[in-house]
Order: sequence, then C-alpha cells, then structure tokens
Amino acid sequence: MNVKKLLLLLFALLPLIAVAQRDTLHGRVMVAGENASGVYVINKNTGAEVKSAAGGVFKLPAKAGDRLVVYSDRVEVREFVTGKDWFANMPYTLEVQPQGYELEEVVINQSLSAEALGIVPKGQKRNTVAERRLYTATGDRPLWQYAIGLLAGSMPLDPFINAVTGKTKKLKKELATEQMLANVESVRGVYTTAQLAEYLDIATEQADGFLYYAAESPSLIEAIKANNNEKAKLELTALAVEYNRLQAQAVTGLQVQQQRDTLNYKTTRNPKQ
Repeated sequence: MNVKKLLLLLFALLPLIAVAQRDTLHGRVMVAGENASGVYVINKNTGAEVKSAAGGVFKLPAKAGDRLVVYSDRVEVREFVTGKDWFANMPYTLEVQPQGYELEEVVINQSLSAEALGIVPKGQKRNTVAERRLYTATGDRPLWQYAIGLLAGSMPLDPFINAVTGKTKKLKKELATEQMLANVESVRGVYTTAQLAEYLDIATEQADGFLYYAAESPSLIEAIKANNNEKAKLELTALAVEYNRLQAQAVTGLQVQQQRDTLNYKTTRNPKQ
C-alpha cells in the first residue's frame, strides 16, 4: 500500500476513532423534579441522538466538553456542556423546565398598535420578550460604562447589580435559546417531516434532532431569511449528508463502547487465576 492510500485510509478512520474515544454517558432527564421519559437528548458535537426511557434514563456517547441539547414539545429547550465529573456521578441528572402552555387564540378584528396611534415610527423593529428583558436589565451598555457612571452618579444601580449577580448572563442565555428556537421553526418551514425522510433520508424519529443541527448553520439561516428557497434546500441537502454520517459514526462508537463494557464486565466476574 503506497503512502497516498495509507493517508486516505487514516483520514477516513479518524472520525470513527474520535467517536470511539467517547465514553457512554448514563444520564437522567428530570422535569420540575420528576423523571421524564420521551424527551430527546442530542450530542451536537457528534449528531448522536437518543430518547429518554422510563424513569428518564438515557445512554449517549459523549466526552467532557461536548454540548448536549435536551428538548421535546413538553419541555423548554436547554443546552448543557458536559464536564469530567458527569462520568464520575452517573446517572448524571439533566434538569429542565416544563414548557409553558399557550392560551387559546383570541381574534381581534381591529387592532390599535403603537404604529397606528403614531407613538412609534412605522416599520420600526420590534424587540422580542427576551430582547426587552435583556435591554431592561442591562440598558444595552458594557459593564465598565456602568461602573464609571456609578462613580460619577449618572447611572442607575440596577444594571450593575444584575451583571454582578448573574441575572444578565441568564437573560442572555434565554435570548440565545429564543433565537435558536426561532431558527428551528424557520428550518421546519422548508421541509415537512415526511419530506425530510423522502428527499434527505432523515429518519422520522431523527427529524427534530436534524432540525436543531441544521439551525446552527449561519448560511442556511441567511438563505431562509432572504427567502432563497433553492439555496436553503441545497444547504439542507449538504447538512443532511453530514448529519447522517455523524449518526452512523455515533452508532459505531456506541457499539464499540458496549463491547468494551461487556468485556470489562466479563473480566471483572472471571478474573484470571
């Protein structure tokens, strides 16, 4: 075998080796203090996705530093970054909040908006709830400006307190989550679940995981916002190929880890004399 073929083989095996190096994370999903089954957990670094079983338990190939997203139609989406201590305290608990219920739609035939009343200019950008909360908490200024302003007596105290206590950081996370969910819904509008399976070979049970994976692509979101449907579909096709490849690697890595666990179990029960 010449050097060129050897290098090609090595590069082809590198992703499999990387996945195989991940350990099996034993976890549990809890919602408001209760075990939650039927909740999806996806490893954004590998594309591997599982659904929590009875008692909220799940198994997923992961390593320290991987980003896990927990989601379903019953819980608020939350992202976690795995730590080394997770594997020393298994099953590691991932706590998420229940999804709020929407009120029934109320139809108003004639609306009086701020624009209609002339309070704000027509066409002015409207901030979302998360954006308004963040602006209220921070005033949209860097922390150092507030520190100087406080010393000079020209700035309010609340934004400074919010930054120190961590409230600002929490609100920024909520805004990021809101933006991610908006991106997911935008991607969902390009293809239905059935079309994802037919055109992109995305299994129905993996459709939601793929949507979250695809929503991280800036070029895809840019194409959707520009109403460039053809480009969006091309982007999704490329992302689907990569996602399916990651899924296959994740399955291989999980099988390797299961074989390793089985071998370790047999060795423990039947040590060499």
